Amino acid sequence: MPKSQDELRQTYPSQPRVTPLPLAEMSERTRELIFKNNLASHGEPLAIFGTLARHPKLLASWLPFGGRLLAGGSLERRSTELVILRTAYNMGNEYEWGQHIAISLAMGIDRATIERIVIGPSADGWSPFEALLMRATDELHVERYIPDNTWNALSKHLNETQLIELCFLVGHYEMLAMFLRTAGVQLEPGKESLPHHDYI
Repeated sequence: MPKSQDELRQTYPSQPRVTPLPLAEMSERTRELIFKNNLASHGEPLAIFGTLARHPKLLASWLPFGGRLLAGGSLERRSTELVILRTAYNMGNEYEWGQHIAISLAMGIDRATIERIVIGPSADGWSPFEALLMRATDELHVERYIPDNTWNALSKHLNETQLIELCFLVGHYEMLAMFLRTAGVQLEPGKESLPHHDYI
């Protein structure tokens, strides 16, 4: 059974289990990768990137994959962020939620939409397509599968490339959420925490 939001919060370490690697201690190649991809903020990389820098080969391989699903994906960016936020919420992941709230607000996604993300696919105000996106995200989370009725309905809005990408997007951000919690990656100051709401 999925855990409640409170249970998920309680399992998130209050201190890093793996401390982010300071920029000064990274190899020249890793520092170049950080700067090339604009991953530093106020002189140091965000905690996720500093933590992954402890495994520089994995970081170098993961960045193009993550970028392909994010800014380089075939889904519209708004759709991508809605799915990522719902995934972060479903996983009870403070770090993922806080980072992508900031991204979403900067993109122009409004507070009413973010409130609907917390409620899920049943919230009033979704377009039929966005309600389907939320439903598919929840089904992948709970059932690890998009059932025929949702898949067929989504197929009227998305092509095969986008349907494949949707599955990878949810799976990727669930994987990241597992890593972030397990490693105890801490949300940077000033970023928003998860809101409280009943778990799906």
